[in-house]
Amino acid sequence: MMNSRANIRPYNPHVLVGNWYEDRVMEEEVLKDFLAKRYSGQLSSQKMTEVERMSQTIPLSVPASDGLLRFGHQTMLVNTFIYSAQHTGEKSQLNCCLATGIPHLSGTNDGATEITATGTTLMRPTLRSTFIIRKPNLSVNSESIKYGDEILISDTNGELFLTSVKSSTRAGRTCDVIFTNNQNRNSVWIVTHSNINLRLEFDGSEVKIDNKIVLTHAATNKCLSVNPEHSNRSPYGREYELLCELSTGNIAAYKAPILWKFQTQSAY
Repeated sequence: MMNSRANIRPYNPHVLVGNWYEDRVMEEEVLKDFLAKRYSGQLSSQKMTEVERMSQTIPLSVPASDGLLRFGHQTMLVNTFIYSAQHTGEKSQLNCCLATGIPHLSGTNDGATEITATGTTLMRPTLRSTFIIRKPNLSVNSESIKYGDEILISDTNGELFLTSVKSSTRAGRTCDVIFTNNQNRNSVWIVTHSNINLRLEFDGSEVKIDNKIVLTHAATNKCLSVNPEHSNRSPYGREYELLCELSTGNIAAYKAPILWKFQTQSAY
């Protein structure tokens, strides 16, 4: 006699086998986690890359009608120089501005963060190239900045400070330039007049925005400088090496430019 159930398939998509309940619970948890991350913007496809985040444009300060540079201004620090090619002698104008590089932990055990300071050719105010001018006590009281004043240059969050540190690989006359959260005397800079013959005359006078200045390191009397002969490609474009050089008093004798200017947003 033929079995009446011979043509019935015991397994089909609707048959529950094995740990079916646990599998269903896990699928529901995965879906719930996915929906929660999508709602909060935590999916990988929704997240900005670090390059995109640091390349976001942020506003600069709009100066007052007197055109004076002040503590608390949110600015870019720009360097424009003429570079002569070493072998051909061909001259070209180069522009770069101060920017933060790649974060890394310092070699000490204090957990300090150190970020290389570079000169980026991306000439617009971004999260990595916009800074706030502060007093050594960290205040930002809108007072005008004068030649001879000591300043701090911090990121917009007030967590990282432009700092000059001794180098284990350079000659004694040069130092490395970094950003660090360990703010100390090595983070203090002096706003110096660009003409050595007029420094005493202008000492104590107010600094105009866009005036070319020299940033002298308060602890070593060395000057913030760009090294145009050392550059590299990065996700942000061309980056120039920054260093701190011993001042000789003769601008023409410098191998790298030392003239900077603070740039704010135009009021027009």
